[in-house]
Amino acid sequence: MFLTPEHLVKELYLKAGDRAADIGCGTGVYTIALAQEVGDVGQVYAVDVHRDILHTLAGTLEKRSIMNVEIVWADIEKGIPIDAYSLDAVVISNVLFQLEDIDAMLSYVAKLLKPEGQLLVVEWSASHSGIGPHTDHVVEESRAESLVQKHGFRIIKHLPAGNYHYAFIALSM
Repeated sequence: MFLTPEHLVKELYLKAGDRAADIGCGTGVYTIALAQEVGDVGQVYAVDVHRDILHTLAGTLEKRSIMNVEIVWADIEKGIPIDAYSLDAVVISNVLFQLEDIDAMLSYVAKLLKPEGQLLVVEWSASHSGIGPHTDHVVEESRAESLVQKHGFRIIKHLPAGNYHYAFIALSM
C-alpha cells in the first residue's frame, strides 16, 4: 500500500493552530497537506532553494485560496530562517539524496522543532532503474535513520510509502 502525502501528514496528528514546515518543498504537495491539517489558524513554511518553484507554488496556493503558508527561500544546508523551537512538525520529502551536507540540514531542522516535535522523512529507497536518483545519491533507510538519530531524534514509526520510497516519523528530544 502507498500512502499519499495527505495520508502521511495525517500520521503526524497535527491539530488546528500547529506550526509546521515543508523543507525542500518543491511543488508543495506536502505543503498543501500540512496547510489543511493545521487549519486557518495554523502556520506552514514552504522552504526551498529554487525561487522559480517557490513562485509556482505561490501561484498554486493563491488559486486554491490557501492563506496559512509562508514561502521561504533558503539554502537548507546553510540555514533556515524560521524561529528556533517554534515548529510542531517538519516534513523532508525526496530531499536527502540532493544534499551535499545532510548533517548541516538536520542540525538546522533539529533547532526548529519544539521538544517532542515530529520529523517526517520520506525518501527514495533505491535508484529503481533510473526512476529515482542516481545510485550514487541514494540515501539508504538505515543511513537516514542513523543521521536523524545522531541529531537527537528518536524514531517512533515506520510508514508504508510504496515500492520506491521509505518513510518514518521521528521525535525531537
